Amino acid sequence: MKTATIILAMLLTPSAWAGSYYACTGPDGKKSFQDKPCPDSHTEQTKEFQELPPTSAGTYDPQALADKLGADNQRRQLDRDITRSERRIREYSEQMNGELSALRQKKSYANNNLAGAQWQTSISEEMSAVTAKYQTMIDAEKDRLAHLREQRAGLSEQ
Repeated sequence: MKTATIILAMLLTPSAWAGSYYACTGPDGKKSFQDKPCPDSHTEQTKEFQELPPTSAGTYDPQALADKLGADNQRRQLDRDITRSERRIREYSEQMNGELSALRQKKSYANNNLAGAQWQTSISEEMSAVTAKYQTMIDAEKDRLAHLREQRAGLSEQ
């Protein structure tokens, strides 16, 4: 909200109806926005903005600007959440495959006798449990991903 307020204030100053501004990220990760280049110790990103169309009265509507900035921020956050969710699904799959591979390797050491057969059965049950655990986590993440994509699609229509 603080970021939106700063940008809103910048955009409402007479000299800032259209142009660019600098988004500076400090060494501590804090962001600041300014009309001058960032200090050397900060990461700089130049951003463009455009003039909003005036209302029928010929004035600019600060609420429309705030709404637009809010929707833009929400879209970007949803995009980040979608990417994060997709990455989690891949990580869960890789972790599951790694654990299953280790258990398969362990299973190959079983002797061909009653004790070996019992050990193989035990390892097979453990493999089933590992698969069920990760499949549950993957399914939950897929549900979350579908929900995020629905939200994102709803914002695109506005």
